[in-house]
Amino acid sequence: MLISNLTLIGLAALLILTKEVGYRCNRWSRQRREMTSEEGSSFVMSSALTLLALLIGFTFGMAQSNFELRRDLVTHEANTISTAHLRHQLLNPGHRRELNSLMAEYIRVRMGFSRTGGDPKAVEAVGVQTGQIQAKIWEVTDRALETPEGQRISVPLLNATNEMFDDAERRYAAFDAKIPERILRSLLAYAVGSSFLVGLTLAALGSRHFISTSGLFVLIALALSLIIDMDNSAVGLITTSQAPMERVSKMIESELKLPG
Repeated sequence: MLISNLTLIGLAALLILTKEVGYRCNRWSRQRREMTSEEGSSFVMSSALTLLALLIGFTFGMAQSNFELRRDLVTHEANTISTAHLRHQLLNPGHRRELNSLMAEYIRVRMGFSRTGGDPKAVEAVGVQTGQIQAKIWEVTDRALETPEGQRISVPLLNATNEMFDDAERRYAAFDAKIPERILRSLLAYAVGSSFLVGLTLAALGSRHFISTSGLFVLIALALSLIIDMDNSAVGLITTSQAPMERVSKMIESELKLPG
């Protein structure tokens, strides 16, 4: 939350300051050259702000698409874990208890993926833990398939286990799917350039309109910070809900408490 607020305040301050610089530069230039008017300046300002709005909308669409992908993958992984867990209940009691314990540990580790805060080392640590538990689950599943109960559900059990493991990899891929930095830098540069043009135009028109333009730049900064927040859903105010994983975790934990 602190990072999001600082981003918003910093962007708004930068845009307002840039507008003021443009205003003062034009006023200084006009005084030296004794200019009285600049025809067409309002058209240039309107065109720049219109194009900025289009760029913000385009970039927002990219951020929203990435956010929805990560959210959908959380739900899908929760479903595949639940499916694999339910099929484990058809195995003999020994293998069932062993797999229930491993699945409870596995989902706790997978839920920890969302709490890494985007730290590469933390993400890597979760990846190592995930791989270790996957190896244990696969080992027990392999032994379970040799029993009559395992042979009876071998195909659906293997499919569910493979799908569960694949979803973990898909979430890592989605974690890396972000708006290219070049696009974000270009959008920020264009926003700064547009605020400078606004300052130049206001100086040509002879009025600052400080309150109204400051409000406009706060709104633009809000849109930019929203894009950045949505594109980095591991931190900030907009985060990917882990509710589906939490529900499955409770279901598995309840199974562990049952006798037998």
